[in-house]
Amino acid sequence: MQGWKHHHTIWLTMILGWISIYMIRMAPSASLASIKHEFNLSYTEAGLLVTAYFYTYFPAQFPSGWMGDKFGRRRVLSLSSVLWGILSIFTALANNFHQLLATRMATGVAQGLYFGNDRPIVAAYTPKGSAGISQGISFIGIGLGTVLGMYLGGLITSLMGWRWMFIFFAIPSFIVSIMMFMLLKDVPSNGDNGLRSFSELLRNRDFLLMCLAGIPCIYAFWVLATWAPTMFMEMGIGDIAMSSLLASIIGMAAVPSLISMGYLSDALKKRGIRRKLITVLDITLLSLFLFLFSYALSINSSPILLIAFYAVISLLYWGFIAPLYAMLQETVPSRLHGTAFGLMNGIHFTGSLISPWLTGLLRDLTGNFVWSIYIPATMLLFSSLIIASVSPAFSFKEKTTKL
Repeated sequence: MQGWKHHHTIWLTMILGWISIYMIRMAPSASLASIKHEFNLSYTEAGLLVTAYFYTYFPAQFPSGWMGDKFGRRRVLSLSSVLWGILSIFTALANNFHQLLATRMATGVAQGLYFGNDRPIVAAYTPKGSAGISQGISFIGIGLGTVLGMYLGGLITSLMGWRWMFIFFAIPSFIVSIMMFMLLKDVPSNGDNGLRSFSELLRNRDFLLMCLAGIPCIYAFWVLATWAPTMFMEMGIGDIAMSSLLASIIGMAAVPSLISMGYLSDALKKRGIRRKLITVLDITLLSLFLFLFSYALSINSSPILLIAFYAVISLLYWGFIAPLYAMLQETVPSRLHGTAFGLMNGIHFTGSLISPWLTGLLRDLTGNFVWSIYIPATMLLFSSLIIASVSPAFSFKEKTTKL
């Protein structure tokens, strides 16, 4: 047994940061029905409230890694986590729909600075040969934060109201800020590369393919992460607390899926099988089960079957993340990691810019969520083809050198 190492402390710190982010990010999903009722919103407007966060989160990705290089990753992470906690409290104090939009957009900026500094830290401190498992383990905070955000958010909303939820969810961010400032010593920086970093990455074919492939994946996630509690309530499965608990399955699935797929991608790579093979298989299966879920929804299938499909979809969603980001870590020079991780995540999250809003609009127009799920299911098939096209295209075995 190797025991606890310094890089484990780094991973744990990053996990706690993700938990704080996703508790606040998922809070509107858990309380969307209550907010919709209080402010008399349509499904389209409710979807816009969730989408507004991504209008600012998306552009914040691009300078985030560069800011970490220039000003220090510890400083950027510590200050941004304090800021998103303060903004969560301001969200609780909002008196109208427009104030809610403003606070959520400001929260998007603060949380958008995290990814481009978190991933380079994980990559820099991870031992060689463990890229997959490190990306998987350090990402489980997203799943845990999703569970806490959805379930606790729904529970607090049902007991005390949605405003108290945002106040309680602000507390962990201040704790995380202190931990980051104290524990992230000697955080690596690859220098101030400026626009040259972006230019070099945008000329990298494989980097661009990995960026494009993630857009449908993020689109699909935010269809379910935003609207699953409402879907379950409309099926007649319990109140806000129960529907939020069921919806939080998508977060519960993160821990086993991220760790197992990260470990598997490392093991297969050591055997000469490229990480993109399991990435392609995972995304293809995700598409298939979304089609099945949507069809079952269209014929008013039993709630048990729908929940089962939702659980499988949840496991498959997290399955591609560890191998894909390990591919990025190994494809791009370490001096570009800060910019590369931020830029790729930013491009991926273009899928979230319309996903919650368009889903709400389609619900208003059609009276159900069926077509809202068929759309990402179809898009994901293209993602599989794009990942398979990463060099060498449609080849899944590492080249071996004959002596």
